[in-house]
Amino acid sequence: MDEPMAPYSRFVVDGFDADALLGVVRDTRFEQRLLGAGHFRACLQRLVFPEFSLDSGAYTLPIFASGSFAEGMLALAMAMSCTQPMWANGRWIGAGQVMVFAEDSELNVRPSPGGWQWAVLLIPREVLQRAAVARLGRELRVPRRGWCSSPAAPADARNLREGVFKVLDDAAARQGLISPAQLDAQAQLLLGVFVDAVGASDAGPERRGLGSGAERHREALVRRAEGYLKTQLDRPFDSRMLSLALGVGERQLERVFRDAYGHGPCHWHQMARMNLARSALLHAGRTASVTEIATRYGFAHLGRFSVMYRTVFGECPRDTLRT
Repeated sequence: MDEPMAPYSRFVVDGFDADALLGVVRDTRFEQRLLGAGHFRACLQRLVFPEFSLDSGAYTLPIFASGSFAEGMLALAMAMSCTQPMWANGRWIGAGQVMVFAEDSELNVRPSPGGWQWAVLLIPREVLQRAAVARLGRELRVPRRGWCSSPAAPADARNLREGVFKVLDDAAARQGLISPAQLDAQAQLLLGVFVDAVGASDAGPERRGLGSGAERHREALVRRAEGYLKTQLDRPFDSRMLSLALGVGERQLERVFRDAYGHGPCHWHQMARMNLARSALLHAGRTASVTEIATRYGFAHLGRFSVMYRTVFGECPRDTLRT
């Protein structure tokens, strides 16, 4: 008789905590920053198979996530549900569309406001191709470096979402305890729907994985602007200095940031400081004070800081400090 196994785990993050969200994908480190105001809640699930893993998260508010996938693993990522297309590495990606990332590739993603659920399958290249040959009679055309994505047919997107939901729901219903035979059936179901979705839309030259010149330029400009702004988090935002530092017009920077984040660089700068202040409050010692932490990140007026903080995170800074 097969002994039951516990490859499934689930946990909830109630209230935004960037450190708690760092490892939402297995063996990776994704830095996440809250972009919207209100009470944040995330439900995270993980299912580990002998040869690959599946991670999924459902978020109530939009975030910006930046990081690299596990070394030595292909990452097949998708938005299982989102109200509008999300911004990923300079490109708009719709729900149900699979993104394929070569080993150790980077992802910078921002979903649209509203509920959002994502899933990431981490799998060795040889395991994915072995499954593709068995199912399709050929290997998949996946990038050797960078990433690629193309629109999926509605039926393939639906089958992929339903397959992922079914596997996660089954694992949760069994309270994480399943037999090796049941685990193998779940693995085969997942591999089947992912292979079908990628195989139905993987035609074309491999250079697609690099993205268009415009996408790469836009992404590079946003990264450069972010790098500069991160050196200015202890002082007020200065649009002119940002423009001069990058050699780009203020209007162009405003337009690029609104594409990438849904708001301009001034709001990015303020939200970055608010996120850092929250992290400091969450992990401060007993001798720390709200005033000291607010001042550290350039908030000279404590009353205004408290109002902004409560608007963004749904609680007063002194309440965060007590947790």
